Amino acid sequence: MPNRIPRFAGLTYCIALLAWCAPAFAESDESRTFEVGGLLFGDLYTIPGHHTAAGDGASGFVLRRGYLTANFTLGAAWYGRARIEVNQDGEFESYGFEADFKDLYLARKFGDHEFVAGLSPTLTFDLIESVWGARYLMRTPMDLQGVASRDIGVSFKGPISTGSRWNYRAMFSTGIELGAESGDGRKVMGAVTWKPSDSLYVDFYLDGERLAGPTDRTTLQLFAGSRTDTRRWGVQYSYQDREEDPRLELASAFFVQSLRDSLNVIGRIDRILEPSPKGDNISYIPFDPTAPATMLLAGLEYRFTPVFRITPNVIWTTYDRDDNGVRPDDDLHLRLTFFLDLE
Repeated sequence: MPNRIPRFAGLTYCIALLAWCAPAFAESDESRTFEVGGLLFGDLYTIPGHHTAAGDGASGFVLRRGYLTANFTLGAAWYGRARIEVNQDGEFESYGFEADFKDLYLARKFGDHEFVAGLSPTLTFDLIESVWGARYLMRTPMDLQGVASRDIGVSFKGPISTGSRWNYRAMFSTGIELGAESGDGRKVMGAVTWKPSDSLYVDFYLDGERLAGPTDRTTLQLFAGSRTDTRRWGVQYSYQDREEDPRLELASAFFVQSLRDSLNVIGRIDRILEPSPKGDNISYIPFDPTAPATMLLAGLEYRFTPVFRITPNVIWTTYDRDDNGVRPDDDLHLRLTFFLDLE
């Protein structure tokens, strides 16, 4: 059963954790750093066609996300992050704002290994997101379909043995609700990554989440990808059993190719093999919840400066027929997306 507590209690937990660890920081002041930065991105958009009446013909400007981030180090081994997220509510032509915690964690390095405690990114798509590298444009597939991107708990990662090309990641989350994207229940996550070369990744991920009633979730995910200075690509398959709730199953592939130093071409295809469980409740890019879908994204990313980029892009979603033999209308999003990175 999920462990639900008020947000202020979750914040108290994190602050208490920092206070408990404080005596371990015996380094000199010169070894401590504190940096503040931020991210900001949004879209100028129009939607010529959509499966919902609210989306069909909608247009406007949306500031999807804003982040204020404080990163700090405490000696050679300790570091942490506090990040606040501001976003609009995700409805078409609606511009209400919400603010919440995104990250609030403390971490320590033990040689090549790492320990993290607090509100931090989950393991479900942390590697995938680092290879994709364009979250400002589109969240990774499981993130988009509503799988939690943050949880309060502890995580561990590092090489399986010294000099090994095999690495492990493990996370134990409490199900405490803090922040807009934290998980629903207690969850155990584990992953093993094989790196046959410095730029190539093959990842196997598994998790289990306890929820109220016959709705526990088990996720299996396979991912292969590559990241170099001029090209990134990845393919994944994800399957999540939800007992009596509708299951989530998808496959995805993407590439990002540099045409020159300031210009990238971006492409991605997501195949939702079962009707989207979150469906019309997905912010900004809802899916019809009655039929499997194929989503295509294409964009041309232009970097004006090292911190600012503009990306004209198209998102086109087509649907199979539903159980009644009816095919929902296609979704077509035309966007001019900006990204300001001051971190």
